[in-house]
This record gives sequence, C-alpha cells and structure tokens, in this order.
Amino acid sequence: MPVASGHDRSTVEQSATIGGLPVRTHDHMCLLYRGDEQRDELMVAFLAEGVRAGDRCYCMIAPDNARRIATAVSDRTEQAAAGVTFEGLGRLEFIGPDGSHVRGGEFVSDRMLEFWEDWGTTTYERDGVAYARIIADMSWAKPLVDAPGFVMDLARYETRFTLWARRHPQVTGCMYDLDRFDGDVIVPIVRAHPRVWMNGVVLTNPYFMESEHFSAAEANELIGDAAAPR
Repeated sequence: MPVASGHDRSTVEQSATIGGLPVRTHDHMCLLYRGDEQRDELMVAFLAEGVRAGDRCYCMIAPDNARRIATAVSDRTEQAAAGVTFEGLGRLEFIGPDGSHVRGGEFVSDRMLEFWEDWGTTTYERDGVAYARIIADMSWAKPLVDAPGFVMDLARYETRFTLWARRHPQVTGCMYDLDRFDGDVIVPIVRAHPRVWMNGVVLTNPYFMESEHFSAAEANELIGDAAAPR
C-alpha cells in the first residue's frame, strides 16, 4: 500500500522564484534564455533556494555540466548539497538526458510521461515529499529537431506534462536556449507551456493549448505558426 505523503496536494502553497520572480505551485514554466552563463545562473539560484527551503530538487542536465551546477549550489547553500540530505535542508538530485528523455537515441513522449509517473510515485507517495522543484536543460533536443515528427511529439509531451504536474505540489522549469533553437521549435514549445519566463518577466501564456492531445486542426495551426515568415 502506498505511503500517504501527509499533505493535500490541491492546496499546498510554497514560495519559489525563478530569476528573482515569484512563481506558483503547479507552475510549468518555459524559460527562454541565451547561453550557458544565463542558464547556469537561473538554474543554480532556483535549486539553491529550494535546497535551503527543504525542497526535493531534481535537475535534468548533461553529466558534464552537473558537477559544475552541484558545486555552485553547494557554494550558495554552504553545504555539499548534491545527493545528500541534511537536517532542515532539501535534497538535490541529477539525471542526464540519456537516463530520462533520450533512450537509444530516441525521444518518445509516452515513455517520458511513464518516467514521470514513476518518479511521482516514488517522490510523493513512497518518500512523502511535501514540495519539489524540477528544472530541465532541454539542449539535448537540438540534435533531434530535424527528425520527422519530433517537434510535435515534444510539444505534445510538454502539454501533457502540465496536466501531470498539476497533480503534485511542485514547480517546474523547462529551459530552452534561444541561441540553439529557432522559431520552428520555440513557437510550438511556447504554445505548449502555460507560463513563460523571458528577459526577467513571467507571463501567463494566452496561447497555451490545454489539451492532452492535439487535434489535427491544432497541429496544423502550430506548424503554420512556426512556418510563418517573421
């Protein structure tokens, strides 16, 4: 029998910020940034704040960057935070794209949602975590954007993730580098997130498509918007 987490997930509220701006429990944010330096600063500040607050923090980033992020978080919390639990502090965990998003060189949205279902069961039911933060560097997607159907499958995943995230007391940031991805990727991805962070502003996205599956008309609209001249 699952162990109850001891909180009402529908009412849990927690203070969190991204880039110095307040975000809400259940937010699934698209963070549009430029370059590794800005990515690292946003990520480290978000994670360090969570560790200090006692949150479970989960960072998805390539292994060659994870150690640098862990060290920077440790410096800000004055503790060796990564993978270690201290009384009154949260825990920071890392996973790379090959252990989550990409397996065998492929991304499949249904498989990724199964990953999060398992993670949610472990985190909230088994471990009884009261609040979690998830942040993901989405740069792994760059080599796959030309694969047939990939961008639409990624956008579908992002939309469905929002529905999953609303079931749990957490805040999530998906980080897309504007220096890596062009409009053919960014437009559908922005449309797949209910909230967007860009240039130090958090916006509620009026174009968010709140549906577990895209209809043919929605898919054509997304593709058409992405292909429109700018």
